[in-house]
Amino acid sequence: MENIIAIIDLFQKYSETDKETETLTKKELKELLETEFQQILKNPNDPDTVDIIMQSLDQDHNNKVDFTEYLLMIFKLTKACNKIIGLC
Repeated sequence: MENIIAIIDLFQKYSETDKETETLTKKELKELLETEFQQILKNPNDPDTVDIIMQSLDQDHNNKVDFTEYLLMIFKLTKACNKIIGLC
């Protein structure tokens, strides 16, 4: 249960930097990725990385990531980590 709460808290922490707490802007997503997931991103310093991730997550094309889209990112990152761990 603690891990689920941590996932929710992480979204809320970064979505609260503006008045829209239901979504992550591109800037908020960039900050979240650079701060929390830098070690598992292939090219964390490449400015296109955030654009590519945003395009793959933003299913409703509103240039924001809602909680459901955020969960898709968490799923994809978890799947990638599991694959990497399996190779060790």
